[in-house]
Amino acid sequence: MSSETKPLSEEQIAVQQRLLDAAEECFAQFGLTKTTMEDVAQSAGMSRATVYRYFKNRDELLLGVVEREANRTAVDLKKRLASITDPGEYIIEGVVQSLIEIPKRPGLSMLFGPEAVGLTSRLVLSSDRLAEIGLGLLIPVIEPARKQGVLNDNIDFHVMIEWIFRILSSYLTVPSSFANSEDDMRELLRSMLLPALIK
Repeated sequence: MSSETKPLSEEQIAVQQRLLDAAEECFAQFGLTKTTMEDVAQSAGMSRATVYRYFKNRDELLLGVVEREANRTAVDLKKRLASITDPGEYIIEGVVQSLIEIPKRPGLSMLFGPEAVGLTSRLVLSSDRLAEIGLGLLIPVIEPARKQGVLNDNIDFHVMIEWIFRILSSYLTVPSSFANSEDDMRELLRSMLLPALIK
């Protein structure tokens, strides 16, 4: 018997998206820790058993909401960054634009409030899907840079993504006292982040 997950049908995808919509509304209304699977079921107009068929617990629902919004955000960021060919500037602008965009998106910004302490590191940093989304943004510019010998030799892309996620999480949770503008943040990243990545 194959261990691969069977792809969802169109009907199942529609149900899953409806549950994610309901979960996002509930997290906004009740909070991350007070939302229950019953709340989500009622909001979606479905049974609790249906919710559990698609998501085994609240953490999985939350991660589903976050991954969906992260994917949408990545699509928008990729368009904004498309004209940048310098790998260092691409990374810097990607981080700066993420810091601007994430607080505007409820499906992501909820991870950086006081209630989310502990959840962000436990869920976000362990999500392979979020790492794939981040890598999808980086690879088009970073892979050619590696082939050209521009990157530091021992850079592992997965470690790079985790590090960037940690930087984002830190600045979104506790704003910088040194970088008070977008340009200040760019300069900070140029001096502190780029030397670790770019030769």
